[in-house]
Amino acid sequence: MKLLGFEKGKYPKKYNAILEENGQIKKIGFGHQNYEQYKDSTGLNLYSHLDHLDKKRRDLYYKRHNKNYPKYSADYFSKRFLWT
Repeated sequence: MKLLGFEKGKYPKKYNAILEENGQIKKIGFGHQNYEQYKDSTGLNLYSHLDHLDKKRRDLYYKRHNKNYPKYSADYFSKRFLWT
């Protein structure tokens, strides 16, 4: 599976990750438009006005979401591109 990029998601999702697998396009929605994140690092920065840059809140987010989901899941994209 290969990550091609991101696009604005349909409400309530912030973004769709666009993936290619065996010549097929797959979109995975992640993030909620009404909530803040640590830092929007998708490159699109559509929701960078919701960045809080609070390390304590980021640590609490990771404690709440401490289960490891597979690579290229909504959890993976949220942690990697909104909470890092």
